[in-house]
Amino acid sequence: MHRFIILFMLPLLVYGQSPDFPTKTDLKQVYAQAIASYIKAVNDKHKTSFDTLYFGKHVYGQPDDFPDIELPESIENTHIRLVSPEAGLKIQKARKSLVYINLFGWVDKTTAEFIFVTFSNGCEHQHDCHIDYQYDSIHKSFNSEKVRFEYFRYKPNQK
Repeated sequence: MHRFIILFMLPLLVYGQSPDFPTKTDLKQVYAQAIASYIKAVNDKHKTSFDTLYFGKHVYGQPDDFPDIELPESIENTHIRLVSPEAGLKIQKARKSLVYINLFGWVDKTTAEFIFVTFSNGCEHQHDCHIDYQYDSIHKSFNSEKVRFEYFRYKPNQK
């Protein structure tokens, strides 16, 4: 009987996560971590800082829907606002300098993947930023594995 209990609990010890992972609290934490990584990556790559980022809270019944979570009001000294996609379109048309992001995320027990589809200049697609994480069972956290940008209309000055 003791062997059965040990074998049953071993996977829990390996991952260090609850069997219900990801919970709303887990998702809130990893999404906030991804947004912080995005802000830092854009600042490093483009020497750009943000006052406010607007995120589209898209819910269309798809696996990549924005989760039913609330984000912190501020991440990396940047105000965070969740808005409907319709409100995001209005915001972009009214103030072209604002940044609107469609954030797609997939989180499971071992990996988390995010794509930040970034718009500015009146709804022009600026770039996609891909951030991938691996779960570190020793530190019980997700660690960034890879950050990469894809450019479409906007081409940064490369030296």
